[in-house]
Amino acid sequence: MDISAFRTFLAAAATGSFAGAAQRVHASPSSVTERIKQLEHRLGARLFDRDKRGCRLTAAGRRFLEPARQAVRAWDIARHDISLPDEFTRSVSVGGQYALWRDLLIEWLEEARALLPDVAFRATAGAAARLNRDLAEGFLDMAILYDPVFRKDIASEKLFDDRLILVSAAEQGDWHNSYVEIVWGQGLSVEIASQLDLAPEAGLVLDLGNQSARFLIDQKMCGFMPERLVAHHLESGELHLVEDVPSFDYPAYVCWRRDMDAQLAAQLVGTVTSTVALVASRATAGD
Repeated sequence: MDISAFRTFLAAAATGSFAGAAQRVHASPSSVTERIKQLEHRLGARLFDRDKRGCRLTAAGRRFLEPARQAVRAWDIARHDISLPDEFTRSVSVGGQYALWRDLLIEWLEEARALLPDVAFRATAGAAARLNRDLAEGFLDMAILYDPVFRKDIASEKLFDDRLILVSAAEQGDWHNSYVEIVWGQGLSVEIASQLDLAPEAGLVLDLGNQSARFLIDQKMCGFMPERLVAHHLESGELHLVEDVPSFDYPAYVCWRRDMDAQLAAQLVGTVTSTVALVASRATAGD
């Protein structure tokens, strides 16, 4: 398996040109052309249509995208694992939703590493859709997120209940005029839109996690945010709660593959729940 050819294929698909792919993978344009040619020969299918404007994936190329991504991810994980120093006898890949890292998961990772010095951690942040996919495909052992996909091969435990509330930095008035859709999961997006009969007047959808709050403040707009994430903005007056608008339940979960080591899973879940309790107790004490 030629991983460099897979990376080159993905780079060409992302940039839309062999020249762009050459810059991304640090190879000459002729090398990119040769790698793609050899890959197409091995697969027995044409992956790109090329013209003066660049390259476009064929139907076969589009079907090959996800297998190529999986192969590259699997290679990177394997290369990481075999290069570990001898003191690490186990390894685990964990992922967390962007919105959960700053106030929770950074502290959890420190606690977990201290408790499990023989475990090598591979940690990543991502949107819920990607975390769910990587967990299902085995590229993650555990994920902490708001919007899990419940499957028979994935165990889960609720960590805490949050709720989405409508907050605004705009002047008082009709909030519909400054409303921005913020993505917190497909199911919730549909529920919010249907209950409130919403259409984003701004023509803008944000999938920025907790960074969405800063956008709302800077641009004087409004949108739904997890209450826990914007509590300090509400206290400071940078944001205010929009009255007479319903809130929506938004629980967070820890999910893990049922085929991972049971003892390690229990230890990691225990550290997550203890960190959640610690963060919650500090918040209560601060009140």
